Amino acid sequence: MEFLAGDALNGRGSGTRDEWIAASYAGSHMRRLGLEPLGDDGGFVQTVNMDRIELTSAPVLTASRHRFTHGKEIVVQTAGAARVTGRLQKWTKGAAVPGGTVVLLPDPAPADLPSFGRAVVVLSPQTPLIKERWKLLASRPARVALQFPGSAQPPGSMVFLDPGAYSAVSSVAEGETVTIEADSKPAQRSQTWNAVGRLPGRSGADGPAILLSAHLDHLGNRPGPAGDTIFNGADDDASGSIAVLELMEALAKGARLRRTIVFALFGSEESGGGGSRYFAEKPVVPLDRLVANLQFEMIGRPDAKVPPRTLWLTGYERSTLGPELAARGARLVQDPHPEQNFFERSDNIQFARRGVIAHTVSSYGLHKEYHTAADDIRQIDFAHMTEAIRSMLEPIRWLANADFVPAWVPGKKP
Repeated sequence: MEFLAGDALNGRGSGTRDEWIAASYAGSHMRRLGLEPLGDDGGFVQTVNMDRIELTSAPVLTASRHRFTHGKEIVVQTAGAARVTGRLQKWTKGAAVPGGTVVLLPDPAPADLPSFGRAVVVLSPQTPLIKERWKLLASRPARVALQFPGSAQPPGSMVFLDPGAYSAVSSVAEGETVTIEADSKPAQRSQTWNAVGRLPGRSGADGPAILLSAHLDHLGNRPGPAGDTIFNGADDDASGSIAVLELMEALAKGARLRRTIVFALFGSEESGGGGSRYFAEKPVVPLDRLVANLQFEMIGRPDAKVPPRTLWLTGYERSTLGPELAARGARLVQDPHPEQNFFERSDNIQFARRGVIAHTVSSYGLHKEYHTAADDIRQIDFAHMTEAIRSMLEPIRWLANADFVPAWVPGKKP
């Protein structure tokens, strides 16, 4: 913690040299413990090239004679590019989605939506959660998803419509052209870094695997109160990175496990999840071999909303994984902050949307130091953090040796 969240790493800003140093530090521990390298050139660090596009105006959605603007009638959660266009399809359950389609979801959108990987835009009515957060989301500038050079599948756009906009778009005939566009600056090439290693299991290289992960980066150096400009990110997410490193050490030094465990520390979570999205799109271990992903995020302090010495699991109710781990001694309960939608706000969602049973382990109690320069080592409850990591060890060891395969609860798959 002194190293990862100390001032010397300058807040581990996404895609900075400081993040690269943090990834190299994690990789050195993987080498020390004898893990198999899954990074570049026989090493443990994976370099991810990305193109960042900055919008200079609010995106406008055009459908027939209707025009709607981000921050007013619509909220662009993610834009796939500065300009995206396609033919409108009013989706019904079981319908195929051709490539290049703009999908309009029904109102209300069903809980068991499939992946719309070939769609260029998904248009959704306001959900209760989005309605509650509308003013906040509308006040933020729209962001273009990170682009990976040479990627066969460009990212799609996700747009929420207020009731008036939804009604208007619903009146547009299928097959009509829908466009979302905004002014932008030229794309800027950047990099981020992942640290990735594998602890081979007895079932062999082609056997099932478990992914334990966290994110390395935080917000770097930026203006802060009282002259403190380093956003150390001790809880967010040095604590989760350390959890992965400590579990890695304990499991590597123990008896050989049946299932392989992949350890990944991702870069650029704070700026759009670039590291984990790259890993999910170009996995070093096929996703259909991943039995589960547990992401560790902000476990450095207890949450007053749950009992002492307790962690919570985002999306606990969505799959059979959480209850099974809890039955084996993991101090895991359901996320007490469902209104925050944490299940979709960490790297696990990159895998969950691709079918992997993926959740985040946390004890974040909405403390006031979140995303401030005050999230430093002085705030960490090391007794809680140590016990939190220890409580997960034997349940994870059980999962790595068991035949148990978790599944989504019907209707809860993201």
